[in-house]
Amino acid sequence: MKIALIGAGPRGLLVLERLSAWQQGSQGPLNVTLYDPFPIGGRVWRRDQDPHLIMNTAAQHITLFYDRTVEDPGPVNSGPDLAQWAKREAEAYIARTGGPNAPAFAQAAKGLGPNDYPPRGLYGYYLAWFYDQLKQHLPATMTLTFRQESVAQVAPGAPYTVTAATSTEKYDGVVMALGTLENSLTREQAKLQQFAQAHHRFYLPPGFPAEGELSSINHQDVVILRGLGLSFFDFVSRLTEGRGGFFTKTASSELVYHASGREPHLLAGSRRGLPYHAKARNEKAPGELWPARFLTTPQLAAWQQSGGVTGRQFWQALQREVGFVYYSLLLAERHPGIDLTGFQSDYLQQPEKAVAALQLPASERLNWDALTAVPEGDLQTVIQDYLAADAKAAERGSKTGPLTAALEVLRDLRDPIRQVVSRGLLTDDEYLDFFLRWFNGTNDFLSIGPPALRIKQLLALSRAGIISFLPRQMTIRTQGAYFIVGSKADTDFQAAGTALIEARVPAANAKAAKDPLLTQLLHDDVATLMDLELAGDRRFQSGAVLVDRDTAQLLNSQHRPQGKLFFWGVPTEGVNWLTTASPRPYVNDINLRLANRIARQLLK
Repeated sequence: MKIALIGAGPRGLLVLERLSAWQQGSQGPLNVTLYDPFPIGGRVWRRDQDPHLIMNTAAQHITLFYDRTVEDPGPVNSGPDLAQWAKREAEAYIARTGGPNAPAFAQAAKGLGPNDYPPRGLYGYYLAWFYDQLKQHLPATMTLTFRQESVAQVAPGAPYTVTAATSTEKYDGVVMALGTLENSLTREQAKLQQFAQAHHRFYLPPGFPAEGELSSINHQDVVILRGLGLSFFDFVSRLTEGRGGFFTKTASSELVYHASGREPHLLAGSRRGLPYHAKARNEKAPGELWPARFLTTPQLAAWQQSGGVTGRQFWQALQREVGFVYYSLLLAERHPGIDLTGFQSDYLQQPEKAVAALQLPASERLNWDALTAVPEGDLQTVIQDYLAADAKAAERGSKTGPLTAALEVLRDLRDPIRQVVSRGLLTDDEYLDFFLRWFNGTNDFLSIGPPALRIKQLLALSRAGIISFLPRQMTIRTQGAYFIVGSKADTDFQAAGTALIEARVPAANAKAAKDPLLTQLLHDDVATLMDLELAGDRRFQSGAVLVDRDTAQLLNSQHRPQGKLFFWGVPTEGVNWLTTASPRPYVNDINLRLANRIARQLLK
């Protein structure tokens, strides 16, 4: 049997590992070819990127190995998580394989603790080491070839024809494990790029923050950063630490930034106007999660049996999950005289009534509006106070600090949230308007932010005058030879910039993707996009590639699978949910489950 795996990032390598595991003891030959234009590990985790760019997941919560919590895992070949690998294997492996920043990554691995946030390039080395281990321990009946080239076409049939840059091969099964893809420019982005070229200004459209060429930006520039999510922190790091600046810690553990003089001035804003909330300092062992109490399996089944759930009902249940943890930790910390067990029992029956009975001051209540809105007052002072409070709350820990530990619930309950999507519990209207357009952004803001270190650094940069924050609902226009930033919320505000960076990765939108393979699949009706049927006989075509959620088989416009043709990853975002998450050990992780399912179908 011959199988092609397109994509050598974490997903492609997980399928490769499962093929190898299931092939153990098999008598029939298995030939696997792995394709990717980038080295093993893929584009996002390249080993030549700036060592200052870090992940937003603690090292011990990242793995490529299977465990017995995974549903029907089959053969389990255990191995180290990223933190364990950094201690045991990394230094020797990095020295052996080299790379332009190898000494920095080796040093980072040496000092990496289980609850630290590793450099992204270090994860790239972990992926490469994992691949090397697979190669060394292949079953006798299995061969493996890696071709560092792009795939331009996959034609269905028996067998499938895979056309790459320098070769055409036929395979019995194909798995496309694609990551984030570049998109064609929108009309606005094209105009901004044309303006920048005409006036010798700098414009960077959405892309990969490790790759954008920033050398033409100098200390006299004023750089507008549009977006305050994870990519924003990467660009800030590249334009500060990456320019030779550094941070020191005061006696009170606050950070002070020491400028190199090569930094531009940064203007940062977004629609919401606030940087993503910090991740809590990790106190959880691998596999340790806050359990579901309202979004339980029986509750999901009951909703399914009754015909579904509204977005409001789902969000209320999720808020109650967060509230249970928040008030439990708050009472244990500040109100030891209150019967905690009695409160928890009352809360599980009537949450709002139980909280009201506490008669807590407003400052101690969980205020969802305050979590997501910019407070009133002088903007720079307000944002600095927000950053200081956010970092302090995050440092309290993921099992101790009431607020940030409670927000961890949004991360720990990803599987029940996914089931709301996979079971189709929301109507198409609710799925579009509530889930895709509102919930996703709110959830990202509250639960997938950077480590507290990044928030403390941002506060230090603000106090040093390196960065200024913009009013919410920022707008961009051009005037003369400048980018002009304004605000729909503060129509009197205006500032000029000489450079504009779209501080976000390209949206998952197969219609706009510049990837030749995806273009061919859609053109030839090998793939199609997810449609939503809305009220009033309206239809909405998303940018998500349509797949069978259970099998990961690629579907055509007739919604039919095409045999052993599989597709998973970021381009399916919308059909699937939160496709960018890294595999996590001991939690029956969705990535591990799906890779195993794909491999078993391939070998069936």
